[in-house]
Amino acid sequence: VLLLKIDLYMNGMVMLHVRASKRCRKMGKDTEELMNELKLAKGLGEFIEENTDEFEELPLTDMLAEMLRKYDKNRIDVIKAARLDFTYGYQIFDGKKKPRREKLLQLAFGFPLSVDDTNRMLRAGGVSGLYVRSKRDVVCMYCLQQGTSLDECNTLLYQMGEDTLIKEDYDK
Repeated sequence: VLLLKIDLYMNGMVMLHVRASKRCRKMGKDTEELMNELKLAKGLGEFIEENTDEFEELPLTDMLAEMLRKYDKNRIDVIKAARLDFTYGYQIFDGKKKPRREKLLQLAFGFPLSVDDTNRMLRAGGVSGLYVRSKRDVVCMYCLQQGTSLDECNTLLYQMGEDTLIKEDYDK
């Protein structure tokens, strides 16, 4: 069974989502398959042409709008839960500010997003995704998977000797 969803973004771009139900195989190539094809490719142009549909090139503002719809959230609640300044948060959603990785991670906890959606958002924001060989990133991934709050994640990061997402005095 295939599920179809069509999104129309503010910039006029149309995104078509085709998803198989749990009983069917997922459409598209996984990352490992794409990497193997790239290694075997005779040329970069040919690889890109053959795999154009596999690339995610959604602007951050459109990605955030998609996440608001997908998670049935509104901007003010996400910004509040992310503990961002409201003006700054709205500027991120409107594309007027380019946030650092930490601010995007705060937004991920504000939704809260899955690890996969967090990585998609990070890439759309032009920063590196969460990496399983980074202790700090592993703590963030674990917290996102467990559905913990931003404050709980910060406390765990502090206890593990890692930089927190929000810079506060955790010795209190």
